[in-house]
Amino acid sequence: MISGGKPTATATLVLEKTEDTQLSPRILELRRKIQSQDYLDNAIQRIAQVISNHLIEDPEELKFRD
Repeated sequence: MISGGKPTATATLVLEKTEDTQLSPRILELRRKIQSQDYLDNAIQRIAQVISNHLIEDPEELKFRD
């Protein structure tokens, strides 16, 4: 947690099975991609890079807030 606070609740994600015919081609494509460990590893790396760049550009974000 970036803010330094304590977590007070948990969330549960429930995915319902839907008919593929009701979904857009983009959703179907993303479903296929997230089955790949390489795709997930690269996506996590890209997210970490964006966050790192943001923190370097704005070091005030590194300070804890009261």
